[in-house]
Amino acid sequence: MKAVAFKLVLRSWWRNKTFSIISIVSLAIGIACTNLLVAFVIYEFNIEADNPNKEKIVYMAQDSPMKSGEKVSFIVGEIPIQLKEQYTEVEDYLRFSSIDCNSVTIGNKKYDPILITSTDTTFARFFEYEVLYGNLHDALSAPDKAALSESCARKLFGKTNPVGKIVQIDLADGGMRQGNEITPFSRPFQITAVLKEHPQSYLKFDMLTGIGQDYYGGVALLRVSPSFDKEAFAQKIKADGVPTLQQEKGRYYFYSLQESYFQHYPQESIPYIARSQQSLLLIGLISALLILLIACSNYINLSFSRILQQIRIIHTQKLMGATQAEMNYQLFLDTFLTVGIAFLLSLLIAHDLIPVFNRIMSGRITTGFFLNRQVLPVICGLILILSVIPACYMSRKITNLTDSNYRLFFTGNKKRKIVTALSVMQYIISIGLVIGTLTIYAQLRLTQKKGECYRNLIEIGSWKGGKLDVNTFAAELKNRPEIVSVTRAGGSILFAWLQQIVIKNRDGSESYYSSVQYLGEEDFLQTLELQILQGLPPREAMRKYGRPVYINRRYADILIPAGENPVGQPVSQYDKSFRDILPSDPKQTCTICGIVSDLYINTLEEEAMPSLIYLNNAGDQHYRTLYVRLNDKQKKEGMETLQAVWKKVNPSEYFTYMDVYEVFMQRNRRTTDMANLLLMYSIISIFLTCFGLFGMALYATEQRTKEIGIRKVNGASTRSIMFLLIRQFVKWIAVAFVIATPLTWLLLNRWLESFANRVSISPLYFLMGGGIVLAITLLTVGWHSYRAASSNPVKSLRSE
Repeated sequence: MKAVAFKLVLRSWWRNKTFSIISIVSLAIGIACTNLLVAFVIYEFNIEADNPNKEKIVYMAQDSPMKSGEKVSFIVGEIPIQLKEQYTEVEDYLRFSSIDCNSVTIGNKKYDPILITSTDTTFARFFEYEVLYGNLHDALSAPDKAALSESCARKLFGKTNPVGKIVQIDLADGGMRQGNEITPFSRPFQITAVLKEHPQSYLKFDMLTGIGQDYYGGVALLRVSPSFDKEAFAQKIKADGVPTLQQEKGRYYFYSLQESYFQHYPQESIPYIARSQQSLLLIGLISALLILLIACSNYINLSFSRILQQIRIIHTQKLMGATQAEMNYQLFLDTFLTVGIAFLLSLLIAHDLIPVFNRIMSGRITTGFFLNRQVLPVICGLILILSVIPACYMSRKITNLTDSNYRLFFTGNKKRKIVTALSVMQYIISIGLVIGTLTIYAQLRLTQKKGECYRNLIEIGSWKGGKLDVNTFAAELKNRPEIVSVTRAGGSILFAWLQQIVIKNRDGSESYYSSVQYLGEEDFLQTLELQILQGLPPREAMRKYGRPVYINRRYADILIPAGENPVGQPVSQYDKSFRDILPSDPKQTCTICGIVSDLYINTLEEEAMPSLIYLNNAGDQHYRTLYVRLNDKQKKEGMETLQAVWKKVNPSEYFTYMDVYEVFMQRNRRTTDMANLLLMYSIISIFLTCFGLFGMALYATEQRTKEIGIRKVNGASTRSIMFLLIRQFVKWIAVAFVIATPLTWLLLNRWLESFANRVSISPLYFLMGGGIVLAITLLTVGWHSYRAASSNPVKSLRSE
């Protein structure tokens, strides 16, 4: 009987192949999207899941001395040692720092830069990494020894065991003076261990080495006792006077490993710790569940169209002697196989989508993670809910229905209410996702506009040191068609040192702001496409003032009294904590020569930083960095020119550069990832809605074939019949639009509140969202309606 039931299910699918394909494919896409997001959320919310020390590790942060209300994770090197020695709650400490690398040399071959992290010998007491070769303790016990990650070892040495081999690290700060010592241009490291990477890792590194005696500070983790109370301990060490960067005004904060994973510190660059966005995870998961809801709605709506046929088959089987159990089994098998096949198909879809998904979401999941003990039970539970419960319900419900009961329930008002509710819900989701995508892409365009001055801008050199002669390099690039402009600078724009501005408030309190100072030559403003809003052009300013300084609009808003013209006034008149970045003649005063447009260097969630731009009159020795703006139409040729000139000027060094626009957009990854995520799910939701509409329109026209024929015989036009068939879909969209508009506005407005620089929610986006869904519906439903309305009424009546 089982074989017979299976054949009957297949025959039913073949008779209704259009509905069966739509149901299975839409369910497969919905399940695949949900499984991807569920796996991703589990991955991100269970960082270091297999680390037995996870609950004992806390992350340290403190009040920022540079900006009121912000925190930094930089901890002075002696503080964790002091905490361990003085407080029994602290069992151990682990400190981190990074070593900036320009390139890696092995023998005569050079490789791209790698991520090098220095840490304490206590590393293994915090994080458990499987050691494939060598000894990890040896690698962290001396500053000239190191451990490689498995992937880095494979990249540098292939399949051979690298233990004992020497790698030469070309340092980014080579030649830089630190006190009485000059940093060497390169350092040799002996490889003494290779570590196996593991999923859900909190750390990112290619090479680990020990912290040297010159360690000043960085990120610090503490291993604490089970009774450790984060807030109470923070208050305790504040009362004891443990020093902070703000002295007695500041305090420390402690976070669990999972909490710190979702935190971002805009004033710091911490490349060796993986970070994620909690809001993106939640929105992504909600979007995936909505997609699954659309898929399930399609399945339910299309199932209604098959039930009458199934009831008639069941009554026929009853007359032929089939038992109640056999019919229940057949109907159970029908529903269970539909979901089961959709699930198997979803695994293939998810496998193919993982690389795209990881790129869009900056994720790290793999196909193997779906079989992980954290994910597999959740996915299996989801599939059981989607298959067993509906299968049991349908098998019991249908076998107890008579033909008349079917017509009473499924062709009456109750059925219409169910179909209407499910259809309107699909439209609400689709319209909401489209509106959200349009709004977030508007925010993304604002981000791109703020970073437009960085487009095609290449940074070469380093303020830290290095062998590159930027003056010779700049001279070699002059008067080339693929190079729009070249300018020399004293340091990096996006990685500039921050200085503190202290503002006295009326109530006697103080507010702190982070400011940045740049040094450039005469054409610095032109190359960075900064507009002079007020004041003198660069050439005239350099001629008139010994130390000319431009301030940006944000600096003027904070420090310059309203209505006052600062041009020609000394900077120190407004900023009492001002310090010149260059040693100069005390008789020469840094004079404000103009106000320029704001330069955004971080995320648009923050205001632009107050900035000062010095025009250098002090000589070529202060230039460390080169900025080159490439011709947009000759970008490839421009990069080839840069490499050729590099080989000519600096033949012994590896060519390194930074695309400033790419780094700026990476810092605004929250907006980019959100826009890409919603675009992907908007397309999927519209695709699934179209699938459902196709099936529903086909069913509606098939059920009304006789009615259409009679109307045409009585003189109804093709247009009136099309309007009759399309009318209910337009009503559903109208209702969905009215519901979706306030809900979407509330959610988007709350999301945009986190941005200091944000777009307004335009009514146009709501109209476009409703219009796009309406247009797609009309195209999908209209095709079926036109075919039915333009068919020969004689054939329609004959078929009945």
